[in-house]
Amino acid sequence: FFFLMIRRPPRSTQSRSSAASDVYKRQLPDFSQEVLSRVHTLPGIAEQGPFDQLTINDYYPGQGIPPHFDTHSPFEEFFCSLCLGSGVVMSFKSHKGDQKHIFLPQRSLVIFSGEARFAWLHSIASRKLDKVDGKLFFRRRRISLTFRRIKHDPCRCAYPFYCDSQGYDPVDVKKKRKKGGEDIEKQQGISVGEITEEGSNPSELEKKYVYDVYDKIAPHFSHTRYKPWPKIESFLNGLEQSSIVVDIGCGNGKYLPVNSANLYSLGTDRSHSLIEICRERDEKFQVFSAESLQLPIRDSIADVAISIAVIHHFSNKAMRIRAIQELTRVTRIGGQILIYVWAFEQDKNFGSQDVFVPWHLQFKYEDNDVVNTSIKEKEDDEEEKASDKSKIEELDVEIDEGRKTVVYKRYYHLFKKGELESLIAELPFLQIEESFYDHANWCVRLRRLS
Repeated sequence: FFFLMIRRPPRSTQSRSSAASDVYKRQLPDFSQEVLSRVHTLPGIAEQGPFDQLTINDYYPGQGIPPHFDTHSPFEEFFCSLCLGSGVVMSFKSHKGDQKHIFLPQRSLVIFSGEARFAWLHSIASRKLDKVDGKLFFRRRRISLTFRRIKHDPCRCAYPFYCDSQGYDPVDVKKKRKKGGEDIEKQQGISVGEITEEGSNPSELEKKYVYDVYDKIAPHFSHTRYKPWPKIESFLNGLEQSSIVVDIGCGNGKYLPVNSANLYSLGTDRSHSLIEICRERDEKFQVFSAESLQLPIRDSIADVAISIAVIHHFSNKAMRIRAIQELTRVTRIGGQILIYVWAFEQDKNFGSQDVFVPWHLQFKYEDNDVVNTSIKEKEDDEEEKASDKSKIEELDVEIDEGRKTVVYKRYYHLFKKGELESLIAELPFLQIEESFYDHANWCVRLRRLS
C-alpha cells in the first residue's frame, strides 16, 4: 500500500504564502492535524512554514528502502517521518563515509535537515529483525507518515554535488559521477555503496542464524537425521532409470543413497561441516559446498531437483524466489522439482511466521571454552566472568545446565497454506503437478515448462 497526496493552490495564489498555507493545512487529512500541530512548533520547521504534503508508506517485515537521499528541488529543507506500529533501525551514511545506525522506536519522529537532509544517504535494510543494544527484535508491520513542504524556487543548498537544482543529475549519483563524468568519490570522498542483485546474496541473518549455526551443530544434527521420509523416498524410487538428481541443501546426505543403483545423485549444502559428514558416510557421494542462491551448476543438467527443508531459512521473499529460480535453472525443461518447507499450520503454535527455533546442542558436541563458561561464572574472578559473558553474547547462545546443552537459535520463516504456491505462481515457467502436506511441511512437486 502506498499513498501519495500533493495539493497545490492555483498559480494566482502561490505568491500569497499565508493564504496558501491555510489551504494546505485544510487539505491534509484530519488524522494528521494533531501531529502537525505539535510538529509545526519545532525549531526550524516553525520558521520554514507548515508542511503541505504527506506520503504514507506501509512496510511489512522484510521490506526496506535502498540507500538514497531525497531529491532537493521538490521540497524544502526540513521534513520529518513518524514511525508507527513497529520500531526499525534506519542507517545513515555521509559523503565522508561516516555511518550511523539509529533505532527509531514505535511512535518516534525523525527530522531531516542540513547535511543529513541534503547529503547523507538513509536506508532501511530488507530484513525481518533488528539488533538493538545486543538484543534481537522481530519487526512488525510499520506505517510511516512523512511530512514535507513543497518548494517553489530552486534549491541553493551548500551541497551542489547532490543538488539537481545546481546542475546535478540524480541518475549520476547512483553511478558515482558528477555531470561531465567527474568521479564523486575523488571530489567528495563519497561511497554510495553497491546494491546487489535482488535476492542473490544472503543477509547477515542467514549467515549468523542459519549458516554458522548448522556448521556448529552439524555432528549432533546428523545423528538426528538418519532416516528418509517415506514420501520423498517413494518419489525418488519412482524416477526413471539413469535420472540425474540434484539435492540442493542435502544436509548429511540421507537421500543420496536412495535408489542409488538407478540414479545419478549430486548433493550440495552451504554447510561445510555437513558436506564433510556426507563424505565420511560414503566416499562415493558426489557432494560439494555451495550457496543455493548462486549454484555453480550448469543450466538444465538435472532431470530432477529436490529442496528439502531449505527455502524456509531465507528471510525475505526475494531470496525464496531466487532459490526456486536456481532449482529451475539447473533442471531440464520437462524435469521435476520437489520442494518441502516448514508449515505454520502444525501442532506446535509458534505465534509468528518468522521465528527462532532453538537447537539444544549437547555439551559433548560443544567446544570446552563455551561449556566451561557456566562453571566459570560461579568463580570470583570478575575479569574472567566478563570475558566469558562476552563470548556467549557474541555467539548469541544460552547455557541450559539442567539439560547440559548449549542453546543455539535457527531462523525459520514458516509458510502458511498456499504461500508456497503463490511464490510459484510468479514464475511462469513452472507448473504445479501436486501440492500436499507431509511431516509438518507444505510441499509441491513441479514441472519445468520452459
